[in-house]
Amino acid sequence: MSLLTELLINATTGLLWGSVLGAASVGLTLIWGVMKVVNIAHGESILLGSYIVSVLLLFMGIDPLIGFAVAVASGLLLGFAIYWMNLHKIIGHVDVINLRIEMSTLLEMFAVSIILYNLYSFFTRSEPFGIGIWHLGPSSYVHIGYMSVQVNHLTAAFFSLVATFILYQFISRTSTGKAIRAVMQDSQAAALVGIDPVRIKMLTTVISIGFTAYSGFLVILYESAVVPSIAYKYAPLAFTIVVLGGLGSIIGTYVAGLIIGLSYGISKVVFGILVSKNASDPLALSTAFIILVLTLLLKPEGLFARKR
Repeated sequence: MSLLTELLINATTGLLWGSVLGAASVGLTLIWGVMKVVNIAHGESILLGSYIVSVLLLFMGIDPLIGFAVAVASGLLLGFAIYWMNLHKIIGHVDVINLRIEMSTLLEMFAVSIILYNLYSFFTRSEPFGIGIWHLGPSSYVHIGYMSVQVNHLTAAFFSLVATFILYQFISRTSTGKAIRAVMQDSQAAALVGIDPVRIKMLTTVISIGFTAYSGFLVILYESAVVPSIAYKYAPLAFTIVVLGGLGSIIGTYVAGLIIGLSYGISKVVFGILVSKNASDPLALSTAFIILVLTLLLKPEGLFARKR
């Protein structure tokens, strides 16, 4: 295989994964951008969707294309519980969220993260859970020229794009979405024009966690199987992507996911040549955090920061 061919294949794979990463980070940019809630439990929220889809398929024979609806519903319920049990007393009636309050949300969500992680570890015994050989359509691969791409990877990337677009349209065009943006920009001013900030904060939490659980369906399509520790892979990447794309920007977050995925795919080939094939994967993942450092130094507001 020539170097150019390998680069093209890895770049394509990276973009497909980047699409999933972008969608998996959208829930974080929403809850962090609107409410200044530092959702450390983001990775575990993703796993909620992954585990529900897997369990429904393995033990009840329910197709993942149906199971993801149950995952979304579970995520919505989790978001509702998290808001009223963990966040309402901290941010519910606060107009201006300062650093102290933001750090309080971090600690609350850290506790949620530990609880969920240990529950996953207890019930799964930290063993892989997944969808096995399930795939959409008659074949598990699609052949494009000299490339063979997994159908599940294409499906996950496509569903990521569609879901992100739908959420963007909801936030941009509906009255509820405009209310969410208003609270994000100025909670006090939003209250003066009749918007209930408490209701909007609760709704934002529910939508954010629900969409994050949906992204767990995308992750299980891409990964085929998950273990609890995979939360520690996706959560840091999601924070990196949100910072790169611009806090609160849905489209910016999705595009940033593509950038991170592409950089991973290309750098994996480069490190495979310069170092070794075995070391290429962790080194390629580290490029995401190099990009994070550069972003914070050169453009801390992100590439697609929302104009206030």
